Amino acid sequence: MRSLNVLLAILVSLVIGVAVLEFGLRLMPGFAPPPVLNRFDEQTGWSKEPKKSIVRRVAGEKIHFDINEHGLRDDAGVGPGKEPGTFRVLTLGDSFVLGYTVNRPDLFVDQLEGWWKSEERRADVVNAGTEAWSTDQEVVWFLQNGKAYQPDLVLLFPYENDIYWNGQGSYVTGGQKPLFRPDGQLEDRKLETPRRKGVLASSAARNFLLTTGGWLRMKLKGPPPMNPEFGVLLNTPPAGYEEWVARTEGALRQLKSGCEFIGARLIVCPIPSKSAVDPEEREFFRKWELGLNGLADDQWSPDRPVNLFLELATRLRIEAVDPRSALCAATSQGEKLYFEGATEWHFNARGNEVFATWLHDELDRREVFPAEHSARAQGAIPAHSGHGGGVPTFVYVFAALWSVLGTVFCLTYPQDPKAKSFLSVGAMLALVFTIVLGGGALVRLIPHQLTPWILAAFVLLVLGFVAWKLGRRLATIFELLRAFTLRGHWYLMPLVVVLLTIGSLLVVAASSPLIAPFIYTLF
Repeated sequence: MRSLNVLLAILVSLVIGVAVLEFGLRLMPGFAPPPVLNRFDEQTGWSKEPKKSIVRRVAGEKIHFDINEHGLRDDAGVGPGKEPGTFRVLTLGDSFVLGYTVNRPDLFVDQLEGWWKSEERRADVVNAGTEAWSTDQEVVWFLQNGKAYQPDLVLLFPYENDIYWNGQGSYVTGGQKPLFRPDGQLEDRKLETPRRKGVLASSAARNFLLTTGGWLRMKLKGPPPMNPEFGVLLNTPPAGYEEWVARTEGALRQLKSGCEFIGARLIVCPIPSKSAVDPEEREFFRKWELGLNGLADDQWSPDRPVNLFLELATRLRIEAVDPRSALCAATSQGEKLYFEGATEWHFNARGNEVFATWLHDELDRREVFPAEHSARAQGAIPAHSGHGGGVPTFVYVFAALWSVLGTVFCLTYPQDPKAKSFLSVGAMLALVFTIVLGGGALVRLIPHQLTPWILAAFVLLVLGFVAWKLGRRLATIFELLRAFTLRGHWYLMPLVVVLLTIGSLLVVAASSPLIAPFIYTLF
């Protein structure tokens, strides 16, 4: 019986260790599993979950996603119902249209709608963008759901990786997706519900091991094979390219037919990659180990995907527009419209604004609005609502904590001067807030792919300092843990570990003013 208790004590200790590791890794961007926005959809493979709200850190920024009751990243109530006399624009696309890297005030879809409303046009814009969708999924959603929205104008925003994925029956995550045949007919295949990920598959520890293992493997064996998505960029296309293009054409053919059936005008606007707009980003991608890995410049072109979509649109007699000249013009003036390097591939806030401005003017030039919906006032992109003034929230939090903790300190040490007690507490809180807020600002300046490693190194440095300050106390701590383990007191192990951890940290904090603010920040 005692042997069993000892074994249980060891197992409980291991579980506590793993739990602490998992919790610590979840605090580090890059290792924590991202919150899930999508759910299984038997028609498109996956779609946004209605009434879902999540917050993600993308490129170091907090991005809020609020999905309405109809599964759209749009205002509550926006759905198939259409107000009489309204000119409705339906936008179809992937994460660019969803706004994966920006909050809604910075998203070109919302900026465009705000601009039109400031011009007193009776228009609304419905955002049907969904991350990781390819053209075929967008067309399926339109045929099954989008037509009920009664759009007057449908804007399709394909991206370069759509071409490859339009030829695949499942996505990189394993989720199945629909396929169109070259003649425009949807393949008759049932999409299976994907297996739910287990606890291990969705853990931060697994992400850490995969990231570390991938980095070591690349250093030892060289970079992995080129991502098949990039095949569309090559001047000598890979095997299967013709099928990808044929199926892409089939999806566009079906979208055109669906728009004609409901009397909606269709315009295709391919979104170029940053390599097609920014020469510096082109060179980075060409040399990047996980990009083209030094491929000769005459063997590829970042313009091929946009050119292909424009060619397919011409062949199918679909109206199309090309934003490259406007984006290149802004880039030539020194503006960065996309996130740089390997941080992200999407538009940043400025890129969304430039794209919205060009799109607004281009659609006006093409007279997409009938006379009764013409502009009645001078308008512009609305001000970004997320950047207003006012007192920051942390000021109120600081004041409340200072008041409460200062009072507690005065009551605990009545012999100390009251002013000195409050000043001491305020100084310590100021250091803690500086670490949290200043550290967050510094993290945003660090290249996104390096953030988890730098944070991990910093945590190890702090823990190493704590171990050094504890000195011989560590032997006592380990002896206590060993004694409880050998006695088989497995049910006390969680309490013992927590008490010893907190006690050790407080001892170090009391003996070292240098490290104390960091430890108090943890609490």
